[in-house]
Amino acid sequence: MQGLAPDARGIAVGRELLLVFGSIDWLVSFLGAYSDEASLDELIPTMTLEHARREGGGHAMMMRCAAADGYAVDRIARLCTAAQGELFSGAGSVFLRWRERDAPFGYDLVEPIVPSGDEVLVVEPTHSSKYQTLDRLDPVELIQRLQLRAQPMPLGSISRDPELLGLREMALVLVAAGLADRVLRYLWQAEVPMAGYHVLLDDDARPSLLLRIRQPPPRTLDVLSGIPGVELLAPVSSRAAVEIGYRHPISLSSAQSCFPGEEMFLFRGRVGRVERLPGPPRFVDGRHLVESTGVNQLREVGQLRDAELAPLRVELQVRATTTPKEPRGTLIAWSQVSLLRNLVYLIPPSALAASRVVPLDEGVVVLTGSSLGPRTAASAAGVGAGVIVPLGQRLGEAAPGVLLPEGYELWPRVRPSLLRQLLGLGPEDHALFLGLDRAPIRVGPDKLLPLDAALVGRLTLEDAQVVEPSAPALGPGSIRNEPLGRFALWGFGGQPPAIGRDDERGPGQ
Repeated sequence: MQGLAPDARGIAVGRELLLVFGSIDWLVSFLGAYSDEASLDELIPTMTLEHARREGGGHAMMMRCAAADGYAVDRIARLCTAAQGELFSGAGSVFLRWRERDAPFGYDLVEPIVPSGDEVLVVEPTHSSKYQTLDRLDPVELIQRLQLRAQPMPLGSISRDPELLGLREMALVLVAAGLADRVLRYLWQAEVPMAGYHVLLDDDARPSLLLRIRQPPPRTLDVLSGIPGVELLAPVSSRAAVEIGYRHPISLSSAQSCFPGEEMFLFRGRVGRVERLPGPPRFVDGRHLVESTGVNQLREVGQLRDAELAPLRVELQVRATTTPKEPRGTLIAWSQVSLLRNLVYLIPPSALAASRVVPLDEGVVVLTGSSLGPRTAASAAGVGAGVIVPLGQRLGEAAPGVLLPEGYELWPRVRPSLLRQLLGLGPEDHALFLGLDRAPIRVGPDKLLPLDAALVGRLTLEDAQVVEPSAPALGPGSIRNEPLGRFALWGFGGQPPAIGRDDERGPGQ
């Protein structure tokens, strides 16, 4: 085999592949189809493009690259056929037709052929062709210089489907020099997060503004796309962006090796240019790009006139409300205290221990564990004697330690800490609003009595008296020493005297 070697499946694969196309347009079509399925970075390092003339007449575009295994070559053959091209395998200057249905393992030469000069010999089953190279093209430069192709925009506006144009995550905005200040002012007023820097493009006297907007609002994209002199570009790779409404024939995301160095490439469709920005983009935050046009200056606090705020103050009022509140206590009239004594047996021990009572002229106020003081299990659950006892008027909590009748609230509504401060309450003081026409009552911690201690009476205990025993005292004991029998565990020989046995038995026994 001349320049061929069998792979694991026995298919004849050469060291190089030769693709022949009738025009450069079909070559670009093949590169675009291959970039959609695989990465062009695998072919570009060994790829060469040649413009050749056929011996019998006509021109062709030839592409050479290194061959991989048979599966990769089969994919290249399928795409090459779809792009009206022909695939050959071999090495040097001799290439043979790639395998097909009539030859599943490929082709081989019957006799070696030595081409003359710089000609490339292509051998087919029925004939052979010679190609003479006229010019060579750089594949990287070709891909960079390809003309963009127009593509349809979303119906209506960009905001209908920004993901279709690749603007969902990030958008690049190229603004002409004369519009930079107005576009920055619009984006700043719309509170659009942005970053950018000024770049000097080829053949431009003044630098343009390149902005980067992450997750741009759809409405902003519609406004910017309709301004002449403003171009929206969609990033297709880390160092390339294409103007919306156009697409590159090659999938640039699979051709990273076409962008050497650290340059940024902007493919502009309307003007038909490719801008190469020197070095990586150095975006700065947008707030440093906006120029402040204000003429007012801030004054110090010492320059302000002292104002009397007394006319602005309002008084706290108790008004009716429909907002329900969690009951934190109850006001029981003195006429119902006797019923409270009977209901104390139904109160759980935990709720009874967490409740406090305050005797007032209006009645007895029973407080469930409020927000002040230590938190117990009953108070945390909101279960107290004031909730369980079905007597009196329930009291809700407007702030920690500030209680009002159920169905009322303090107006205006202020934060709880400020409310306690306005009432002048201490750290453990309570404030009770018992009616619309009654002044609030301050209750100190020393006035709060435990409910269980206030309702449960004391028990009188009698002293115990010691009674001397009436039984006679025991006399001194005596010890007898008697010899043991043959079987000592059976006890002594004689029976014990039956003294008192008959006396202990009752009648009839």
